Amino acid sequence: MTWNWPLIADIVSLIFIILGAFMVFSAAVGTVRFHSTMARIHAITKPQTTGLLLMIIGTIIRLTGAPEFGPHEKGDIGMMILLVIFALMTNPVTAQRLGRIARREGLYGSEDLLAVNERPARYHPRRVNPTEKTHSAEDSKR
Repeated sequence: MTWNWPLIADIVSLIFIILGAFMVFSAAVGTVRFHSTMARIHAITKPQTTGLLLMIIGTIIRLTGAPEFGPHEKGDIGMMILLVIFALMTNPVTAQRLGRIARREGLYGSEDLLAVNERPARYHPRRVNPTEKTHSAEDSKR
């Protein structure tokens, strides 16, 4: 019995690519469906990165399993590995920055959905204090 390795590589790569596409699709659905900023950040970064990894792994398996695998395909694999490294480096940083801005600006969502430690500070030095009386142009003339 001989194994048909290109067919096996195609089937395995198809499984990885479909799982990755499902993860990316679930990230898009989560972004639309979740209501709080932190849940949306989680939906954007975690499944999307995992989906990208799965799709790249499936593509690499497909390329290496093909009978016409040559030097040009090796360059393609190198580019895909660089893409994965770049995504793994930038997605956590983007999520952390979005989370900090959301916390600083009070963009978490409705008050009844927040736990005690998730509530933003009532006053931040860079924001305008809503309880403080502002001086208008008429007050400065007096």
